[in-house]
Amino acid sequence: MISSRKANSVPYTAGKAVIEPMDTQQVRRRYDEMADNWRLLGIVDSLMLINRLRKKHIGTASGAVLDVACGTGENFPYFRYSSSITAVDLSAEMIDEARRRRDQLGIAVDLVVGDAQALPFGDDTFDTVVSALSTCTIPDYVSAFHEMTRVVRRGGRILLLEHGRSSVGWVARRQDHHLDRVYARSACRNNRDVGAELTEAGLAPVSSVRSHLGTVNRITIQG
Repeated sequence: MISSRKANSVPYTAGKAVIEPMDTQQVRRRYDEMADNWRLLGIVDSLMLINRLRKKHIGTASGAVLDVACGTGENFPYFRYSSSITAVDLSAEMIDEARRRRDQLGIAVDLVVGDAQALPFGDDTFDTVVSALSTCTIPDYVSAFHEMTRVVRRGGRILLLEHGRSSVGWVARRQDHHLDRVYARSACRNNRDVGAELTEAGLAPVSSVRSHLGTVNRITIQG
């Protein structure tokens, strides 16, 4: 069941742009359409050294791991310390691509089509929950954060690698200026205030580190 919270009912504004948010079904369709070409963005990740951040941050995940909004499995190569891996994504087409990556890597990953806003797992199921560059696309991000805290065991960790509004003025202004095009293409709110969203969800990170001109956040939350 998808949350009934009205978080996605208010238009996003950035500069002069007013953007009507996509609902969950629209986001699913958009990522179904993009799945075939999504792995090409791995080239961009490499050029921007995002994969190094995946290895440094997401790569510390241990025990029973849940990868939320896993996309095509970009995090899979870095789960070195896991005893089991489960990956969930809203898009069945993305899950198909993630299955190909899993098989190429020769690792065991349980792949599930499911909604981050209402995760299909019991309470206290995982030792580590991770999500990378994904909650920017989730209409009800507060419910998604609450779901992550629900399924992680007490004493476990939530590891987020997220992009958001830059702490550098001219970069932030460019993010605002181009948000309408970025959002139309990939349902991504790349100028969001990640810290404010976590506060709205009642979550207090134990660590938060910025990089890439203040646009990328490495966040750890204690379960």
